[in-house]
Amino acid sequence: MATPPTRLSPEEVRAELLRLRQGPALGHPGAVTALSVPLKTLLLARTPTLSHTASETTRLVAALRRAIDALTPHERRYAAADFNLVGEHSWPTLTERQESLARVLGCSAKTVRRHAGQALDTFALLISDGSYVTETPAPAPATGTAPDDGTSRFFGITTGSRVDVICSALPVTDRPRQHPSDPLYARYAGFADLDALCYVRIHLAQRFPAATIRDFHPGEYYNAEPDSLIILGAPDRNSAYAEFGPHLPYRLTPPPDPAITFSDGQEIRLAPLWAPEGELLADLSVITRLTFDQGTTVVLIGGCLTLGVLGAAKCLLNGDRGRRNTAYLDTASSGGDLVAVTATRKVGGITDTPDLAATEPLLLLTQDPAGNFTTRLDNTARYTIGQPTQNRFHAGQCAPGAGWRT
Repeated sequence: MATPPTRLSPEEVRAELLRLRQGPALGHPGAVTALSVPLKTLLLARTPTLSHTASETTRLVAALRRAIDALTPHERRYAAADFNLVGEHSWPTLTERQESLARVLGCSAKTVRRHAGQALDTFALLISDGSYVTETPAPAPATGTAPDDGTSRFFGITTGSRVDVICSALPVTDRPRQHPSDPLYARYAGFADLDALCYVRIHLAQRFPAATIRDFHPGEYYNAEPDSLIILGAPDRNSAYAEFGPHLPYRLTPPPDPAITFSDGQEIRLAPLWAPEGELLADLSVITRLTFDQGTTVVLIGGCLTLGVLGAAKCLLNGDRGRRNTAYLDTASSGGDLVAVTATRKVGGITDTPDLAATEPLLLLTQDPAGNFTTRLDNTARYTIGQPTQNRFHAGQCAPGAGWRT
């Protein structure tokens, strides 16, 4: 018979958390070794075994992260900064982290300390009564993957995986000036590319019902070491996307002159297509997959405009066609890093879903053994036939402004 978890009061847990959040906190995971034996026992009893090689320290940090994840977005913002889980506020002392958060929020450090104290109370209560613990998911199939193998392989999602989705945000000037305490507060009012976010969340939940899926806007995200990280939008409206810019072989430029530009021996610039009346005929959808040694798979679902982002999401997750597309891309890249560009058209209010098995991408780049992206397919002429020549330029023939933009 399993030993029941140790009982600790919220006040006892809070006192230990107060000590833990001083100094580097979870920015130095070894800090958890100073926790009392009763609290360690409580946390470990409520944390599933991560793997046969997972150390006690790793499991303790994972348990604390899970409890922080269970907080509301408002309280999670303060707790994540307090415990040094946000790169933007990664300072060696609690005071510096709180002052950094205060500068970003445009409020006083005293206000941050007050909200952080309230978040700490909730954090301690969750740990004390175990309410952050969700039902243990059903065991994964023997293969270690979810039944939907094509999509599972592409996104790096298996049964019980942790999936974080970072959606693009509206410019500050375009966001409703709301505070979480306002009666009509709507968290998603500050998000951009909402169609793509809803599409991704719904279809991932259908495909992987046992996975833990969370969504964020860039300003509230902290690295919780997910199994799969999905980023929606474009660098100009999603700072998380922009952070990967140095690792990518392309550059997306924002309106009023939206385009995607590649430099790989020749300069290629593709832009959305417009009707003479000003109606958008087609946008570019950009799918990027990056894999990392620690096991996280990052998928960037992007586009020059909102239509392209939604088209990329549908390309990967639309029923049987999505399964064919993910299988096609996974095979073409041998399971490695890739960039694929395809066109998304909207006809009669319906967003078309590309079928890559029937019509190849406009561009496909994969990573070679040296870590460089090389072009595997270039079908861009298909996109620009009969279209204005400014949609595509080669090196030595660039029109003014057609190259990299800063």
